[in-house]
Amino acid sequence: MKKLCFRLWLLSWLITIALLLYPIENRPLRIGLILSIFGVWLGALYFGWRRPIVRVVLFLGTFLIIGFLIFPGRHFEMERLRREYVESLRYYEGTRYVWGGENKLGIDCSGLVRAGLIKATFEEGLTTLNPGLVRYSLSLWWHDSTAKALGNEYRHQTRRMFSVGSINELDQNRVLPGDIAVTVSGVHVLAYLGSEQWIEADPSVGKVITVPVPAAQNP
Repeated sequence: MKKLCFRLWLLSWLITIALLLYPIENRPLRIGLILSIFGVWLGALYFGWRRPIVRVVLFLGTFLIIGFLIFPGRHFEMERLRREYVESLRYYEGTRYVWGGENKLGIDCSGLVRAGLIKATFEEGLTTLNPGLVRYSLSLWWHDSTAKALGNEYRHQTRRMFSVGSINELDQNRVLPGDIAVTVSGVHVLAYLGSEQWIEADPSVGKVITVPVPAAQNP
C-alpha cells in the first residue's frame, strides 16, 4: 500500500512539473494542475506525518497562503504596474509562437498579453504584499480569453477606446504603454511598449517580436 502511495505521489510530482512546463493552457489542464498540486501536498503530508516539522510547514504554510489571499486588497500605483506590465511583455520577446501557449516555452498573441499581465500583477502583489493583485492575477490565469474576446471587453477587463484602419495610422499620442490593439477580424492582438514600438506573438515569424510603427507588415 505504501509503495502504491509513493508511486502515486511521484506521479503527482511528474504531472505537476509537466503541466507547469507545457505551454498550452485550457480549463481542463488548469484543473489538472490544481489537482496534481493537491496530490503533491497530500503525499507530503502522508509521508511526513511522523515528523512534526513537516506537519507544521504544510499546515502553517497553507494557512498563511489562504489567510493572505482572503485579506482585502490595497490601493496600488497604476503607473508602476503599467511599467511592470511592459517589462513583463518584454520578458517574452523571442519566445517561439505556439497556438494556445501562455508561457516562456511557447506563446500566442492573446497568451502574450495575458501572460504579461498575469506575471506583472502576481509579482507586484507579492512584492508589495497586496493580496488584491495576487487574486487578480489568479483570476486572469483561470479565465482564458482569445484576442477577439479581449476586443469585445471580455469580463470588463478591457475597454474599447477607438478604431483605426491600421496601427500605422494610429496617433501614438493616443495610447499608453501597455495598451493593446485587436485587429478588426479579432484574430490577432498586439501590445504597445511605448516609443512607437509594439510587441506581438507573430505566427508568420514564429516568435514574439517587437515591431516599429509605421511598418509595412503592421496590421
